[in-house]
Amino acid sequence: MLVHAPLFAESTAQRDMLMQMASIREVFDLARRAAIALVGVGSILSPESSYYDLHPLPNLDRNELIRSGVRGEFLAHLIGEDGAVTDHPLNDRLVALRPLELAGCRRIIGVASGLAKVLPICAALKGRLLNTLIIDEETAGAVLETMEPVRNVA
Repeated sequence: MLVHAPLFAESTAQRDMLMQMASIREVFDLARRAAIALVGVGSILSPESSYYDLHPLPNLDRNELIRSGVRGEFLAHLIGEDGAVTDHPLNDRLVALRPLELAGCRRIIGVASGLAKVLPICAALKGRLLNTLIIDEETAGAVLETMEPVRNVA
């Protein structure tokens, strides 16, 4: 099923209206009930990032995003180092599920490749947004080097 809507609405009010349209609501309701979700983990670092092709602001400053704590995008939402959706105005205009709306999925499979994806992958893992990851060996090694060791508390 396809969502016949722009990824970014012109305003929060327009986004809210679009999210209430039956055809859009039906697709997102179905996604919330899915057993398996296959998602990408996106970078905001590289100039060729598709995020910059999709957002509506022509002069979005990549460096300002990074200084504000954004580490990547997940379901087109800008996320911080802890995997939480950041308080960025673009997030309020997205016609998309919020990452936590996939919590009902038994399996959330992230697919990512390339060193520009290391920080976004680490953020998604820290935020427990994924429970499965498909990744290439070089990127996996860099993720493991970047992540803080997980300590078990007894």
